[in-house]
Amino acid sequence: MARLLEPADFGLVAIANVSLRFFSYFAQMGISPALIQKPTLEEGDIRAALALSLGVSFVFFLLAVGSAGWVQSFFEMIGLGLVVQVLSINFLIGGFSSVSLGLLRRENAFKQLAIIEIISYIFGYGMVGLSSAYYGAGVWALVAAFMTQTGLSAILGYAATRHSISLKHTRLQRNHFVSYGGRYSIIGFVEFLSSNIDALIIGKFMGAAPAGYYSRAVLLANLPVQQPANVLTKTLFPIMSSMGDQIDKQAMGFQLSGLLVGSYAFAVGAGIYVAAPDIVMALLGDKWLDAIPILKILAWSVGPLYFSHVAGVTLDSMAKLGVKMRIQSSMLALLVLLLFLSAKSGDVSSIAMAIVATEWVRFLCMAWVLVSILAIPAIDWLRVTFCIFVFATTTGILIFLGNALVPPNISVYFRLSIDIFFGIFGLVIGFGLTRPVMSSHPSVVFLLAKQPRFKTLFGK
Repeated sequence: MARLLEPADFGLVAIANVSLRFFSYFAQMGISPALIQKPTLEEGDIRAALALSLGVSFVFFLLAVGSAGWVQSFFEMIGLGLVVQVLSINFLIGGFSSVSLGLLRRENAFKQLAIIEIISYIFGYGMVGLSSAYYGAGVWALVAAFMTQTGLSAILGYAATRHSISLKHTRLQRNHFVSYGGRYSIIGFVEFLSSNIDALIIGKFMGAAPAGYYSRAVLLANLPVQQPANVLTKTLFPIMSSMGDQIDKQAMGFQLSGLLVGSYAFAVGAGIYVAAPDIVMALLGDKWLDAIPILKILAWSVGPLYFSHVAGVTLDSMAKLGVKMRIQSSMLALLVLLLFLSAKSGDVSSIAMAIVATEWVRFLCMAWVLVSILAIPAIDWLRVTFCIFVFATTTGILIFLGNALVPPNISVYFRLSIDIFFGIFGLVIGFGLTRPVMSSHPSVVFLLAKQPRFKTLFGK
């Protein structure tokens, strides 16, 4: 779609989505996480969740539609208001689907969730979006793709659960979702500001085209890690929530997840930094060259971003929302300060540098807090850090060597294939070098006791 549409089209939708996400964290009211986190679930709880989700979503749908004109005036982008009004329909769709998808996650129905996500994405972007872009729909191709994806996901989610659509419930049943979900939404809103204030500043002061370059760079930086990390964290949250106050098992889960996601995410970040020109040229084309320096900078944020995501899910599952709120609020304050200092330059790259700095500070704070709360021994944490460092180093070096061996006049698609091949080779070497350390780590020992089929992988 990046080859069929203009950077300004992506910038317009990026700003519209950021504007709508301003409301979305309150519109969803943390219903899905609250369903998963509740120790026991009754039929009345499902009805309470649905009633609250639909009611709040409808209110924020009206607010979004009513504020669309102001959003367009603020960003001074023609057509933005109408895009916001159409996309606001997703509040109503999300209000219904949050219960179905939350129930599927609670039941560990990850195969069904994966099928729903794959079908809705392929049909939404692969069919509706691409065909609309091909026939000249412009920005509306992106709108149609997103609307189709969310709508189909809601339909398939309900078909998989068939929960009650009655809204009758008691005040006591509603209180859990108001209490936990409300706090979860506030934290989500703070996280939204932290992750989107950069796009808001770029859209307001630099225009739609720079916002488009930045949004595609963010997408390319996150895409290789986002889905694997989301699969793991969506699995992690219900499992760790069911552990309750079992700190030892919570510690094992966090270390294992941090080891897996951290090793992969930091390695991918190193690879993206080296291969950024090939990635942009091959996937987006010549008109996106301005995204290359932005992507190289954002590559440094990939590892800490997704490790912090795992840490945040761990705090959610332990109901340590107050601790998480303090960290995220502090990071938002830091980011606002750094963005204020960097925005004066008028350079998108300086904005990206502020994001990288904030993500590294967040990563260090999250790690320190959880190591303290879960009483993780220093030696165990050093082992995790060592493994992550080795994976990132071997992957970055191997891709750099592979890149250096390929003549510059070779097809960019061939160059990217070489980058990927050497990146995989780097991961394999990293695993070989760290396998003795990982196999003796308590979290891996814990995993092998639960899943003996992995013993061969670790030479047991």
